[in-house]
Amino acid sequence: MKTSQLLKITRETLIGLGAGILLLGASGFLQAETVTMYLPEGNYATHIGTRTISDPSGATHTKKEVAGKVVVAIFSAPNMSQGGRQEKWSDLLANQPATKLSDDVALFLVEDMSQAGMFKGMALDQMKKEFTPKSRPFLILDQDGSVLKRFGVPRGSTQILIYDKNGTLRDVETDLDNQDKTIYRLKSITKRLLAE
Repeated sequence: MKTSQLLKITRETLIGLGAGILLLGASGFLQAETVTMYLPEGNYATHIGTRTISDPSGATHTKKEVAGKVVVAIFSAPNMSQGGRQEKWSDLLANQPATKLSDDVALFLVEDMSQAGMFKGMALDQMKKEFTPKSRPFLILDQDGSVLKRFGVPRGSTQILIYDKNGTLRDVETDLDNQDKTIYRLKSITKRLLAE
């Protein structure tokens, strides 16, 4: 066999092998990792309740306003230990182009004012000034901690709950320290629930 034929065969073999490896790699790459929804132990509300909740303007809201929508709710408190965390997640999920959730998702921030401590008055004044009916996330004030209790979120923590279009709890994010993982999970789960 001539050297030029041998080089041609070798080159074709390498090209074929390379293409095969790329295709195998691409098929694995195109199959997104399946995210398992997580419901931890606890007394989490398995369905969105029927009681009214209030925004900073004093207007009340009901479950009917989110009927047929995927709901993501950040539960937190405007205090020293949780204030920065809830601000970070509100900004990531509502405003940052790379991490924001779809506008088809109803995004809420539920603030437990009973944990605000000595900053409660200042926090309320600021929230009332900044709030509009189009705010994203939509702010809900929990004056006495009863909303967090109804939804089963422990005091002193920031957690994110995801409800499907039927108002059924599908996921609870309790570990918000790994930002990239949590963003990936939230976006994957909401995308799946929007498609259901």
